[in-house]
Amino acid sequence: MLKRNKILTIFLAIQVLFVFWIEKHPNLIESFYSNGLYPKITSFLRMVFGVFPFSIGDVLYVIFVLWILRSLYRFFKNKAKNWQFIFFNLTAKISIFYFVFHLFWGFNYYRNTLNEQLEVIIPKYNIEELNLMTEKLLIKLQEVHFLITKSDSLAVHPEFSKSELLKKSETAYVNLQKNIPQLTYTSQTVKKSLFSLPLTYMGFSGYLNPFTNEAQVNYKIPKFSIPIVATHEIAHQIGYANESEANFIGYLAAVQSEDVLFQYAAYLMAFRYCLSELYVSEKAVYFEIYGRIPKGILKNFKESQKFWKNYKNPLEPMLKKMYDLFLKTNNQHHGINSYSKMVGLMMAFDKNSKYKNLLTHKPN
Repeated sequence: MLKRNKILTIFLAIQVLFVFWIEKHPNLIESFYSNGLYPKITSFLRMVFGVFPFSIGDVLYVIFVLWILRSLYRFFKNKAKNWQFIFFNLTAKISIFYFVFHLFWGFNYYRNTLNEQLEVIIPKYNIEELNLMTEKLLIKLQEVHFLITKSDSLAVHPEFSKSELLKKSETAYVNLQKNIPQLTYTSQTVKKSLFSLPLTYMGFSGYLNPFTNEAQVNYKIPKFSIPIVATHEIAHQIGYANESEANFIGYLAAVQSEDVLFQYAAYLMAFRYCLSELYVSEKAVYFEIYGRIPKGILKNFKESQKFWKNYKNPLEPMLKKMYDLFLKTNNQHHGINSYSKMVGLMMAFDKNSKYKNLLTHKPN
């Protein structure tokens, strides 16, 4: 046992060195992993775990936590008499987890960027261009909002259940994949997280389980947010680990969906990101546009703000700092701020004649 654990510990060191090397060769990742091995792995995992109506990944996490607690109990009970055995036992298990994480999903952190894959240049945009993009999104947001509510003063409250919205998300990529085949979504599986309450206190709307490839959605968030959260997590399933890219791909899928609820969620998210950029860059323009937002849309804004405010707690900043460190460790240099970088991708698509039409929905 000790000899095996020592071998696995050496293997961990080899893996770490390999990851440092491979992250400098994104073309290899793109060719052999993201477009080679990974699609086979992810399809198999979703096919196996998709038959279960609940999250197998969440159950595995519970088992893992119980195992950690048991190990700690045994550690202190035995007063750590055999330090060598304990050390190599721990590093051997870390080695296995590290290997499975990267094999099943983690190498996607080091692939070519979405704009490189699609040969799109992300421009440096000025305040006028940002203002114009924000105005375009507000117009589309108003149009879709009125289609749903028939009133400027009513908030969007989907009649569908949360389970139905998750089910709808599985077909949201149908139109998008016709234009960008790399974003084809098969063997669909999107599930509510068994950890929805803890996720809410942590400040997260969803996550992808890298070991089972199940897209997890926080079931407590407002219903109008579920479509865009689901399409974001699906983007991770497809193999896009970068948060800004997952945000943007989720936006494209939702906005190209034939379901107006998905379009509304997409425009609402993108508009809020652009509005936030304006707040940082030019507050006068921000307040001018904010003053023109219809009351119904503002009600959804405030509903979302109130929801997250109700679950604020002292641990949330610490947990987000840990997640920020995790993202930075995995090739996302902007950390938790990576989510908002989708604005640059929107600007890039808006300047590209091939993809510009994908930013807004065009009825068939």
